[in-house]
Amino acid sequence: MAQWTSAMGSTQLARLLASQQARPTGAGARRPPAYRALADGIRLLMLEGRVPVAARLPAERELAVALAVSRTTVAAAYEALRTEGFLESRRGAGSWTAVPAGNPLPAARAPAPCLRRRSVR
Repeated sequence: MAQWTSAMGSTQLARLLASQQARPTGAGARRPPAYRALADGIRLLMLEGRVPVAARLPAERELAVALAVSRTTVAAAYEALRTEGFLESRRGAGSWTAVPAGNPLPAARAPAPCLRRRSVR
């Protein structure tokens, strides 16, 4: 198992998850279970590069309090991410993000290009 390189606080992760756009729900559209929506949100943040690979995620209890959901919901979301290869955990050491075997690392966000014109002399 790889060692984590940075840590993501529960408040910071909750803020990032809240900043994601809500999925449009049409007539008859079914919402996914809360644990699935949470797992999908964390995975999307990783793939966008907003949560780095090998970042330690908050403990289940801390994240549950920050998101105002049950610990069972967070535990199920973490388990789904572990099953898919996006999370590694070790009892007593915590959980950190990972990339499933055979997949490339997500690219970090590229800086915006400078739009200033150079003067030609």
